[in-house]
Order: sequence, then C-alpha cells, then structure tokens
Amino acid sequence: MMILARYEYYRPSTVEEAVSMLKRENTIIAGGSDVMPQLKTATIAPEALIDLSKISEMHTVEETDDGIYIGAMVTLSHLAKNELILRKLVALSQAARNVASPQIRNRGTVGGNLMQARRCFYYNQTKEWRRGIPVCFKVGGDRCIQIPNSPVCRAIYYSDMAPALIAYGAQALVHTAEGSQLASCQELMETHCKDQDRPMLIEKFFIPKSAYSGAWAKFDKYSLRGSIDFPTINFACVRNSQGVRLTVGAIATHVLELVQTEEYLNAQGSAFSVEEATKIALDEMKKKSEIVRESGISVQVKRGTFCYVEAMLKELKEHSL
Repeated sequence: MMILARYEYYRPSTVEEAVSMLKRENTIIAGGSDVMPQLKTATIAPEALIDLSKISEMHTVEETDDGIYIGAMVTLSHLAKNELILRKLVALSQAARNVASPQIRNRGTVGGNLMQARRCFYYNQTKEWRRGIPVCFKVGGDRCIQIPNSPVCRAIYYSDMAPALIAYGAQALVHTAEGSQLASCQELMETHCKDQDRPMLIEKFFIPKSAYSGAWAKFDKYSLRGSIDFPTINFACVRNSQGVRLTVGAIATHVLELVQTEEYLNAQGSAFSVEEATKIALDEMKKKSEIVRESGISVQVKRGTFCYVEAMLKELKEHSL
C-alpha cells in the first residue's frame, strides 16, 4: 500500500500571497502532472504544497502593442487551440499539442512544463526500487549513478515547451523570496536545471512582437510513442527579422541552442546549404549533448536521433526561398 507523506496545503488567491509562502521546504503545484507522481514515489517530501490554481490572472492569454502575454497557469490544451497562439506563435502551439496525452494536457500548464523535474532511469522510480542502489544527487545523495565520476547530476531535461519559448526569445516574470525580475526563459531554464530545490513562482511569459511578426516557426518532437512518452529529441526553430534561432531538447541537462549552426544560417541567408547546415548541427549536438541511459532507449539509439535535425533544416530552406 502506498502512503503519501503528510504536508500542509495552501491555495492562495493572489500572486503576492503565494510569493509570501515561498520557502525551500515548500513545493509549488500548478496542474500537478509533474508534482503528484514525485509525491507518490517519495522523490520529494515537501512540508507544504502551494496550489496556484485559484490565481485568476495567471490563467490568461492576451496580446498588447508590445507582444503576447501568457499566464503560467494556462493549460497546455488551451494553449494548443487558442486562436491567437495558433495564428501568431505556431511553434508554441505545436509544442503544447505534442506534450504527453490529452488528459495530461488538460491538467498540465505552460509554467509547470518549463519547471518540470529533470529525470533519468534511476531517479524516475519508486522509493522501494531506489533502496537497492546508492543515493544519487537527485534525492540528496553525493553521486550520479549513471556517470559515477560526474560532480553533478546528469539527469535529462525533457520539457517540450522550453525549446519553443527559448526559440521565440520569450521572457518570464519570476518571483522568489528575494524579489521579482523579468528573466529570459533561457536564463530561467538554466537556473532551474542547476538548482531545482530553489522555490520560484513564474507568473507569466512574454513574447515580444518582433519575435513573431512575419516569422516562420516550427516545432518537431520524436518519441517512442506518439503520446505519453517524454521526447527522445525535440527541435524548435524560429526565423524572424532578427535571424534564426534553433534549439534542441531532451539530449542534455538543459535545452541546447545550436549557436554555431545559427551563425552559419544567419550568415548565408536563404542561400544556405542544408547539407552543410546539417553537418554543423550534428557536430554541435555531438559536442554539447549529455546523454545518459533511458528506459527503453540506449545511448546509441539516442545519438541516432540527432539526424532528425535535417528535416527541420529542409523545412527552413523551403520557407526561405
């Protein structure tokens, strides 16, 4: 019989009230699709849960003269079919539509998907299962089971929303116990992946109009099954007046931006060679990836998915001509 740990439950009605509750011992819960499984497997044992579902201003999507604002509590299913997002932030809509299953998308939120826990084969197990192995970084230990000589946890970051948000140059309004700030989603994601115990509340996301006006964008996800599974690999690409941004997820402890590939694409414009761009991207992914074993996926199979970047680059080429 599975027994959940005891914890306090809070349901604030304002952002200010929720921020006042931020403590390292407390855990924020949005849709619950990430937090609840961790509670059941005892990978986390917070003193209290802070439920954000009652904060109305975090559930809205709106466009202003500056750009589009998306509340962190907007569900993935709503984002996937929202008319404004479908018309102007295509890659974001595609990413939301590709997360897990319809049931999870109905509960899961934009903010929750970005702030999800990193996972590996040894972490994503029950407490009883983990008793047979040494205690790893993720559950308070001093080692990485997969990479014994690694000084840090090598669990993979699987968010589908993060690559698209980063490719659009999105920003997030972030609240901590120390104060509030507007940070790029790339900075937020990297901070979160380095210190997942640090309590942070994401109120909303902002995508500037310059990022999507006249832009071409695409998100692609590849996984063992078309639904439920975490991505084996995913890509997001946005081309706008500022150039091309190309991001790749699920092959490292954070989302990778293929900077060298972007430099080549931006220098060549519509005259870029798909073959040359693919070669640069594959080399960049090989150098930057931090692959570990996954359930049902070997390291060799994972590396084999790098080739899917060519399909993204072919589509970019077609829309550049």
